[in-house]
Amino acid sequence: MKVIQCVNDIEALKAYRRAPQPLIQAIEQDFIDLYEASGKETSLLAFFLPYDQALILLEKEDDVMAQVDDPFTLEYVERHHHGDMAFYRIAKRWGHEFQLFYTLVGIHDESTEQWLLEQADWNEGRGDFYV
Repeated sequence: MKVIQCVNDIEALKAYRRAPQPLIQAIEQDFIDLYEASGKETSLLAFFLPYDQALILLEKEDDVMAQVDDPFTLEYVERHHHGDMAFYRIAKRWGHEFQLFYTLVGIHDESTEQWLLEQADWNEGRGDFYV
């Protein structure tokens, strides 16, 4: 699990190739959107997300279900496709804020993958599904 709270965390993802480029780009764009929504009181380089708003990259050995399987806080699951690569973008509610989680499709155990797919399919009917 990689916690992204600042620009340097995103640069580390790029440098160490912790995820495919389209996924890193999505994380970076969400980070910039959060920075812009904050009112830009500091520079982008000094901007730091608190832990409960940090962007989380879930990796192969991480327990996805422990992080996001809570019907009271799970807001949505989106499945994104970029060429041969696909990832999930998951929003979890914290009060009036959201915390975003990302994970690649196909790297988790079968039951986790099935749950993620079902959540994304459910969201497709609500119009929250993006491809």
